[in-house]
Amino acid sequence: MSPMAANEDYAPSKDMVNAVVRSAEKLEGAAKLISMLEDKADIEQITPAELAAVRSIVETCAADLDEAWKEA
Repeated sequence: MSPMAANEDYAPSKDMVNAVVRSAEKLEGAAKLISMLEDKADIEQITPAELAAVRSIVETCAADLDEAWKEA
């Protein structure tokens, strides 16, 4: 358990909360894209660009969350 999680008085910053909310929304969109790509894969090939779009979303979320936690 991190020291922040063990401290009852700790409250995440507004920037941290915003990063989590934005990332959750983006990851929800990425999950929908993956679902669409799964359906597409049943009848045709998925392109590298389609996979890159999902990867980009996930990488952006990871970077945003990493930055928010560094500032905590």
